[in-house]
Amino acid sequence: MTVASEEVAGLRVDMLHRGLTGDTDMCVVPSLDPSGHDAVFLCGEPWEARRWMEMYADVLDADEEHRVRVIDLTGAFRDGAFGMVYGLPEHNRKALVRGATRASLPSPAAMAVALALIPLAKNMLIQGPVTASAAIASAENVSSGIPDSPDAKGDVAVSTRLDPIAPIENRPDGDDAAREVTRLLRQIQPSFAWSVSLSISRDQKFPRGIIATVDTPASLPLAELCRRYDEAYDDHNFTYLLDRMPTPADVANTNKCLLHLAYPSNDPDVLSASPSLRVVSVIDNLLKGSAGNAVHCLNLLFGLSERTGLALKASAY
Repeated sequence: MTVASEEVAGLRVDMLHRGLTGDTDMCVVPSLDPSGHDAVFLCGEPWEARRWMEMYADVLDADEEHRVRVIDLTGAFRDGAFGMVYGLPEHNRKALVRGATRASLPSPAAMAVALALIPLAKNMLIQGPVTASAAIASAENVSSGIPDSPDAKGDVAVSTRLDPIAPIENRPDGDDAAREVTRLLRQIQPSFAWSVSLSISRDQKFPRGIIATVDTPASLPLAELCRRYDEAYDDHNFTYLLDRMPTPADVANTNKCLLHLAYPSNDPDVLSASPSLRVVSVIDNLLKGSAGNAVHCLNLLFGLSERTGLALKASAY
């Protein structure tokens, strides 16, 4: 195992991740040669991921019998460059299992919105424009584990700042995430010809997570729509439909997505002339929206059980 970072090269890993004290004496190295590794997770900035892939493309492709699996958390390759599969298991599980060796993860906001819409798109039921909003935890009081500059004694001061999405340079805005969702919907439902609008905001009322509220025209009774959602996610391990409104506390420290459907009217089964279905989607942006999904994709790339390493609730991040 190797941990590489130009920024904190030379530091012990257990200085960055205090829970590993006593378990490892490994130090961070400045660069990573993938030779001899089974898998590589790319984190940080998109330009760094692209530079690394360009630098080691020949090494990664050299051994047909032992292909290094690459999981990109930066979003640099969501367009499929370098043979990356879009890392949304609820849509691309077959592709990830059947021969893929690389995956680029969705942005957290796009994932929350996409999971709210995939069952509709699979059934060709999206009948108009999609309007969505995503409230993302501010999490200003949670430690990131990223060190500030060492002090005079050489100790590392751990910052109390955390950006739960990504660094500023790598944070997709609403328009970027909307385009990401639009591409996906057109793949699943070729007849989708409408717009997706997505606004992203910060919410300090919860420490972590994303609450996405998605509205789109629909024409089936709520009970039938719920049946279609249950059917779409029946053989998936982490996405569930609830008959109550989910909250970030329901998914915190898990790799789960919880969904709730409603027609915003007094009687949800009585359809108006142009009814609008509301889907609320809740995920933990640090797990289902990032690290947990990375492990999920890794399991699929290696043909392991989807729940490997993800069955228990994390105690901290």
